[in-house]
Amino acid sequence: MSQQYPGNNPYAQAPQPGPPQPYGQQPSSHPQQGAAPGAYPPPGAYPPPGAYPPPGAFAPPVPVYPQRPSRFGVGLLAGLGAAVVAVVVYGAILRYTDHEIGYVALVVGLLVGGAMGKAGGRNAALPVFALVISLLGVWFGQLVGIAWTLSSHEASLSFSQIFFDNFGHLVRAWKDDFVDAKDILFFAIAAVEGFIVTRRVGSN
Repeated sequence: MSQQYPGNNPYAQAPQPGPPQPYGQQPSSHPQQGAAPGAYPPPGAYPPPGAYPPPGAFAPPVPVYPQRPSRFGVGLLAGLGAAVVAVVVYGAILRYTDHEIGYVALVVGLLVGGAMGKAGGRNAALPVFALVISLLGVWFGQLVGIAWTLSSHEASLSFSQIFFDNFGHLVRAWKDDFVDAKDILFFAIAAVEGFIVTRRVGSN
């Protein structure tokens, strides 16, 4: 009587036992694609413990550069110094051109704001002072220009006599000859520019 195998196929071979498995190790129920049944990763296929970064290990934070310190006194002195320079330049332009150039008022605000922001750093009060100093710089620049021009035409009067001894008369002459809608506009622009430039330069 011939021995029957599963499926009643007389030509089928009897199943051959596979290689012995290590003790306590069972074949995976989900073999890898392309791997032979019963194949296991060789020793050392997995990284040793500690090869991965520990939990919570991230890239180092981006360094935050400190903001520029606030130096109110230094910024105020720098703004006053820039205003003095602007007054002299403004007065010289009025003296040698013999007429007013309103755009010079914008230069006054730019000089004062840049100097105060650069020297004073980030300070909430400096832009307000820059606004006031810019206005005074434009005003004194016009007064210096008028006094300088009058002293050049009147040999009997010097600049110091007109500017210091007769300051009230000088202010009245300024009101009668210089103050109009265009001058008020340039005054406002110079003040706003001094405020904005101081804040922007001080924040960088």
